[in-house]
Amino acid sequence: MIFKTWFSWIRGNDKIIIGNLEKQGEILVRATSDLVALITNYDKDDLIQRALTIKELEHEGDRLTHELFTMISATFVTPLDREDISGLASSIDEVLDFTDGVADRFLLFKINKPSQYMLHLSKILFLASEEIYHVLGILGKIKNSHKLMEYCNSIKKYEHEADSIYRNAIAELFELNDNPIEVIKLKEIYENLEESVDKCQDVADIVEDIALKYG
Repeated sequence: MIFKTWFSWIRGNDKIIIGNLEKQGEILVRATSDLVALITNYDKDDLIQRALTIKELEHEGDRLTHELFTMISATFVTPLDREDISGLASSIDEVLDFTDGVADRFLLFKINKPSQYMLHLSKILFLASEEIYHVLGILGKIKNSHKLMEYCNSIKKYEHEADSIYRNAIAELFELNDNPIEVIKLKEIYENLEESVDKCQDVADIVEDIALKYG
């Protein structure tokens, strides 16, 4: 009876840990969706509120990450290796950080109008975030490793596409803009957008390792 109770507690923690990761994925999709909306319907008068909404989601992501770290440190048996769980949580949190950073910079740098490159990159970030959300939804079903790899391959394709757009955006920025201060501001936004998609790739790399390890 004692063993059964203890084993049930372990299984319960499994659900909570995986559920926490799924919540992180949900928050990430909401934040990146809000960033696309911010850039698509760019309104300087509404920018503060939109950026604040994304920041609140980033704070919620931080809270979930801290909660997850506390839980896995106190759990004897975890559903996946501790380093894989913490790596996933940290990487997702970093995507959120960069997403928040992009929104912040539109506000702090007083950008008059975002470019089409920025809109395109934000949409790719959102699509990669959706793939992460789907991955986390089936992470507890390790037997479905083939599906996990499909999602990871999609994220890789988005990362390659983002790299290409980023290079074109930077080339055009230096070619057409002769205001050095403006160049610095816009370049930093491009870098944060590109880095956010790179961090999505980090999530995919960890999931691939999990699929190979347990699949």
